[in-house]
Amino acid sequence: MFRSIASLAIRQVVQTRAVISRVPPVIPALTSQSGRNFSIFVRPNNDAVPSFRNTISGIPNNTCSTEPSTSLRLLDAMAKSPLLQTQPSRTVIKFSLRKGKRKTVKAVVKRFKRLDWGGWIRTISGRHKKMWRKRANRKRRLRQHVLVNGTQATLLDKMVTKYWKRPRHYINDPYAPYHTREEFVYTRRKPLKQ
Repeated sequence: MFRSIASLAIRQVVQTRAVISRVPPVIPALTSQSGRNFSIFVRPNNDAVPSFRNTISGIPNNTCSTEPSTSLRLLDAMAKSPLLQTQPSRTVIKFSLRKGKRKTVKAVVKRFKRLDWGGWIRTISGRHKKMWRKRANRKRRLRQHVLVNGTQATLLDKMVTKYWKRPRHYINDPYAPYHTREEFVYTRRKPLKQ
């Protein structure tokens, strides 16, 4: 318990130092007038222990100050940094040069299967790795397929063309019972019997 807390504290200190070292020096308050270098800046009145904000900025807590402290400037610089703020997103859509139609992303065709009612299924990742370690019930779960959620299904529909959305009929198809979904109102093909 103590080891995990200590390693977490060390990791946070190292990460904040790495982030602060990437930000350009815009802090005039960190330079001391006496010429000495301090690792922790102490308040002018030595009545209390310095807080985390004072450790970074070197300015005592002043509640009625109208000027933002330098630690807030650091946080603003970190928030505006494009390296720390980028979100992974799919923004590239490929078009054919001849007709201008969208192209199919081949990774989708390899990794996913589209059912006739519009759902997409996939296998669980890592299903062949370290099988000696896994119990029997987990191996059974790894042999099963899982459905993707609605947002992912919409995205996968955009990433493939109409050719891959057509229903295909194979002899002894293991997915045949799953291609229809009659119990759901929007995917039902046959009318309800009354």
